[in-house]
Amino acid sequence: MPLPPITVHRRAAPLAVVLVLLLSGCTTADDPSPGASSNSSDSSESETASKTVVLNPHPESPTVLGAGGESSSVAASRAFFASSPVAVVLAAPGSTGSPDWPPPAIGPATTAAAGLGVPLLVVDSTGNEAEVATELERLGTTSVVLFGTPTAGWEPIVGGLEQVPGPDDAEGFREDLQLTIEPSITETSALIDSIAAMQPGESLLLPVLPSPAPPPAEPADPAVAADPAAPASASESVASANSSGSGTHAAAAEASTSEPGTSSGTDPAGLPAFRRAEVAADAVVLATPDPASAAAVTTARAAGALVRVVAEPDPRADTETIAFLREHRDSALFGVGNAFGDQGTFAEHSAVALDAPELPGGGQTVFPGRRMIALYGHPSGGSLGVLGEQGIDASIQRAKDTAALYAPHSPEPVIPAFEIITTVASAEAGADGNYSTESRIEDLESWVDAAGKAGVYVVLDLQSGGSSFPDQAKLYEDLLKRPHVGLALDAEWRLAPGQRPLDQIGTVDAAEINETSQWLADLTRTNTLPQKLLILHQFNLGMISNRDAIDVSHSELAISLHADGHGTPGEKLDTWNVLRKGLQPQIWMGWKNFYDEDSPTFTPEQTFTNVEPTPWFVSYQ
Repeated sequence: MPLPPITVHRRAAPLAVVLVLLLSGCTTADDPSPGASSNSSDSSESETASKTVVLNPHPESPTVLGAGGESSSVAASRAFFASSPVAVVLAAPGSTGSPDWPPPAIGPATTAAAGLGVPLLVVDSTGNEAEVATELERLGTTSVVLFGTPTAGWEPIVGGLEQVPGPDDAEGFREDLQLTIEPSITETSALIDSIAAMQPGESLLLPVLPSPAPPPAEPADPAVAADPAAPASASESVASANSSGSGTHAAAAEASTSEPGTSSGTDPAGLPAFRRAEVAADAVVLATPDPASAAAVTTARAAGALVRVVAEPDPRADTETIAFLREHRDSALFGVGNAFGDQGTFAEHSAVALDAPELPGGGQTVFPGRRMIALYGHPSGGSLGVLGEQGIDASIQRAKDTAALYAPHSPEPVIPAFEIITTVASAEAGADGNYSTESRIEDLESWVDAAGKAGVYVVLDLQSGGSSFPDQAKLYEDLLKRPHVGLALDAEWRLAPGQRPLDQIGTVDAAEINETSQWLADLTRTNTLPQKLLILHQFNLGMISNRDAIDVSHSELAISLHADGHGTPGEKLDTWNVLRKGLQPQIWMGWKNFYDEDSPTFTPEQTFTNVEPTPWFVSYQ
């Protein structure tokens, strides 16, 4: 619905703390016709058009707002608005993401921008004044609503534009902007949720966050000094924010009387009459709860875009977000903030969210959305592990039963899994001379496909002998194209020329691991698959050389270091702690329980409570 024409009169008032926004539907007595100029009722069509907010009909997407050098507030304005006769500009003392962000005036600024349906631009301490000025010029803005005061004043940014002091109480919003608001208190952590939930025409909660309370005044009688630790009431908190509003109204009024190109402080003229965009932007925005995204999210909502607040900055991360994106498949898609990655990464992740199957347990990223409990072995029989002690159906049930034992001890869903030894280290060199027996794909396919149908994740384990891990992995490309199939590299059995299994512990260099991970990441990306698990088996430091050079940058993969040591609880925990030392934080830790070699075998509760940090992948042999 178009916004009625607006006539603004300057006034001064104190700052509120959190605002509930009610969009007014009335017109002023001076401007009875919607869209009429505040100075003339017979404006030309071109003048009327210049006083209408115009949105970009087809925003470019998928796009990260704020990726690269452009601030997210300017990026959002450029993405959604083709022109806007009015803009809201906030001067912040710090920069988005700094400890002093968000400033107390963020609430009134978001309220004004959302209520008027115009962009919110932030001038911060990063020296982006010219960037904001350029954006105002691109928008064709003639009037600005100002909150706060930049270090160098408003002149370099908005000197030639009509300046309207940002209102700081309910009366100011009603008289100056024709918006009805009520004070309310909201936690900083709920700022983005409040903005995302705004519904034009209804009561809307928007926070104005107070700056730190000033020190208590010296009491007249020291004997009755107030306790500084006593909690402030809600009304006192509001007053504190009012006093810390950095003189928004007064500073802007002063600028209006002293800077060239602005009207007198006593001149009743303010914002021109204008219409907000009549059709909402066909776009959806993903944002984390980080208050640094407040301005960009506000601009998106001012344009009518839908906003979803997500815990993880990845479109693939959870089932609800995937469903949301698929429901709005034809809408432009944006992520707010660098946490979503660069433009290419965000586009690839978005494509997966829209078109790839989900993993067992939901979502399309392996961790942290689930933990896995796996049976390890080969389908040929029990001599290589518990997986082969029973047939397919019984193994699936056993994996589910084992995972269920862990569920009471995990806040994350616990998913059953198979780790199938796909190439088996052999005492005989074999026809190819590599001391590794490669299973035929047709012998594994029934296990892999039955597991997928039953919601069981599958990892193909390579004991490559004298063959390289990349060469062996490529033999199983068809299986690895399944969305629920990952890969494991078992360095114990990676042999150098002239070596034989069991004569020594094998070793692999990070370069070979990286070659394998690059191939697997490319396969995953090219086939639009959900993220894949890549396990690196290790029980002593010599098994992986140059471990700190392992490439952990592939977002298509979740890399796990799997601690394979067996023995007493103390020995296993010592191995665990040694392997963790110096490990890249992007690598997820895994653990193995042995039924026969451990003495005793950890219980599920002990595995998830005595081992720190809690393993993400646990296998049984």
